[in-house]
Amino acid sequence: MKKITVPVLNMLLAAGVILIIIGLLLVSRFYGSFVADFPVGSISLMIFGAVIFYIAMTLVHWALFFYLGLLVFFLGLCMTFIFTNVLPFGPEHLWPITVLLSGLCLILTCVFKHRKVRGVYFFPALLIEFLGVFFLLFSMKVIKISFSAFMAKWGPLFLIFAGAALVVVFFWQRNFNDFFPYDKDELSDLTDEENFTGTNRL
Repeated sequence: MKKITVPVLNMLLAAGVILIIIGLLLVSRFYGSFVADFPVGSISLMIFGAVIFYIAMTLVHWALFFYLGLLVFFLGLCMTFIFTNVLPFGPEHLWPITVLLSGLCLILTCVFKHRKVRGVYFFPALLIEFLGVFFLLFSMKVIKISFSAFMAKWGPLFLIFAGAALVVVFFWQRNFNDFFPYDKDELSDLTDEENFTGTNRL
């Protein structure tokens, strides 16, 4: 089978992204209801995120562009679905949803960059996801106390525990615990590369 050239692959990616956007817009059209004006802003945000994602995949290959593209795309998508009543949320729920999307995009960026999930990315993303769910409980009035009152009373202690958890993950990762066997492989790969470089220098 003849190998597909890079320009053709880029065209396939662009066509796939365009079809996904059209399909999502049709979902908001047929399964939602417009209580106000057409959400041009959120749709533009979604398209802008898709463009950044395409650039990251085809031109610059930067993990930061990949992360921002996914985050902006998903944020625009959620805003579109919220404004068209596809999702049972309101604008006040957008900020915790953004936190949740940040954790998800961090994991996807790790897979894009390293072709696997690494603990150094996974545990911060897990912490971000926990914070997003926690903040969402305030927005949905499941927790009756206001968020500002909660942070004034428990915020410093909460930050201390969150920072301590990240420090523990760091030292746990450095000790190459059995829960992270892939880190040993990465270290051996790095050592082999350094030895190879050193051999060439000699």
